[in-house]
Amino acid sequence: MVGVSTKSLYGVAAMHALYNSPRNKLMQIKEIAAMTQISHGYLEQILSSLKKHGFVVSIRGVNGGYKLATDASDIIVLDIVEALEGELFVVGQNVGASVVLDSFWKDIQEKVRAVFHVKLSELDKAYATYFYEI
Repeated sequence: MVGVSTKSLYGVAAMHALYNSPRNKLMQIKEIAAMTQISHGYLEQILSSLKKHGFVVSIRGVNGGYKLATDASDIIVLDIVEALEGELFVVGQNVGASVVLDSFWKDIQEKVRAVFHVKLSELDKAYATYFYEI
């Protein structure tokens, strides 16, 4: 079964919240936690990992917080997920050693990775909810 852990779900949610904050405004963990409904402690761990991988920067102090390290158009969701989880959908050993099965699993891996290959800045446009007046 292919799945994404809550760590990745929360990581993308936190990055999305930072993207939607006013330009260059630092967000405190409590603000991000309130927006995403992620526990403060878990969010702290995730942001620490995202910082280590260069996705966010943090400033300490009373007016400190977190912000994106680069422009959201340069951040790919797949990269966020893989920074938190490791490589997405890796097929181990091919049981049966069939060339057909190798091709099948490789094709699935490429398709799964393609789904996650979307820019953080394009999430709002690509998956916006539309309301129609009647």
